[in-house]
Amino acid sequence: MAMSEAPIGIFDSGIGGVTTLDACRRLLFNEDFIYIADERFAPYGDKPEEFIVGRVFACARRLADMGAKAVVIACNTATNAGAGRLRTAFPLPVVGLEPAVKPAYEAYTGGRAVLPCTPATAASAKFRTLLSRFGGYNLTVLPLARLAGLIEKNIENPDVLEPYIREIFSPYPDLSQIILGCTHYVFLRGMLERIFGGRVKIFDGNDGAAKRLKLLLQARNLLSPRPSVGRVEFLT
Repeated sequence: MAMSEAPIGIFDSGIGGVTTLDACRRLLFNEDFIYIADERFAPYGDKPEEFIVGRVFACARRLADMGAKAVVIACNTATNAGAGRLRTAFPLPVVGLEPAVKPAYEAYTGGRAVLPCTPATAASAKFRTLLSRFGGYNLTVLPLARLAGLIEKNIENPDVLEPYIREIFSPYPDLSQIILGCTHYVFLRGMLERIFGGRVKIFDGNDGAAKRLKLLLQARNLLSPRPSVGRVEFLT
């Protein structure tokens, strides 16, 4: 099999990265994908950095052993902890997730932007570097230790989390933007749109990651030539 016809590997600690997978499939419909939900170690957001780095390398090696032509780290926490080291040590193209601070900043017209994320993301040097590029932006970072796990447990009925979600954002009457800093949180987009209507704009990093993936595959002549819709294999 030609390398261009090989699958793309995607992993997350659980179900959150499926939102990234969906964005990648919309843009690259004819590609095959392998998705790993590293559920034994979910969530990553409350784990030490070196542990997360170990899981990044373990999942990436597994995907490479299965013939993946590129690896997508569908997790902001894992990207912050391990993407740089993985790119240095790994022969395949590596795409990571980061909160969509730049597009939110460019769309900002006033009010307060709130960026919920995991504690590990909030504490990472890579994340602080990202924020430092947008000085003066009225942005509040909101580390949430429980939310990713709650979404994972209630994925079939996320509406049960609505009272908690309303409580999270209640201190911000001037709220104008929500930047979703974890792929799990994207499952709440519909709820957030219902709660806040059109007065609050919601951003996530999935489309940016999908576009970056396509650019890297194009640069290495690795885009699939097949005209049909690709397949997805799910693993845990």
